Amino acid sequence: MRIAHTQQVQKSPLQSYVLVKVMADETFYRILFVALCALFFSVRGYYRFVRPKRVESETEVIERKEFGMAEKVISFAIIGYFAGIILYLLNFLNIPWLVLLQITAYPELIRWVGVALALASVPLLGWIHKILDRQYSACLQIKESHSLITEGPYSIVRHPMYTVLNMFSFGVALVTANFLVIGFALLLIPPFHFVVIKEEQMLLDTFGDEYSEYMKRTGRFFPRILKRNV
Repeated sequence: MRIAHTQQVQKSPLQSYVLVKVMADETFYRILFVALCALFFSVRGYYRFVRPKRVESETEVIERKEFGMAEKVISFAIIGYFAGIILYLLNFLNIPWLVLLQITAYPELIRWVGVALALASVPLLGWIHKILDRQYSACLQIKESHSLITEGPYSIVRHPMYTVLNMFSFGVALVTANFLVIGFALLLIPPFHFVVIKEEQMLLDTFGDEYSEYMKRTGRFFPRILKRNV
């Protein structure tokens, strides 16, 4: 009677070294990802939650609009985005199905492009918040004290905040090399076009010709290359 013996496949020293190196590299990028998020949201949190408490109470809201369907898509994308981030950070447990979410043969250069985008967005975010000051609002609304801001980044772009938020979200997504995170980061971008259409109509209703002239010399999300004909 034959007795079947199962043999365990032993990894070669080279295979073991490569596996350990890949895991170490991914751990480095996870730490870098967390550091970038901490840096960005510390600036964001200061201007959104800490600074408003240090200034006097705001004036009355004279107009407010809902984002509509765009808000639902953005909310869905944000939930998916953060769910993807959680799964990415849990990937250090080497759960098989989580590993499938990672893009294989991912160029390291793309990760560092993501790092550059994320780092560049931090001072831009601070600059935008500083220029907006008390006029910053997370809602689509206009208050009595609001005036048309056309200085700083707003001298060349009408909605630099949306540009920076998407630049950071996409930048750190590239760092993860994760299908889910990158996918939802891309899904976040298109709805802002529809948000801006509503926002600009509200600003046109409020500031009239002043805003119309402002639109002619500025780009929506990026600096205008060719100016509109008056």
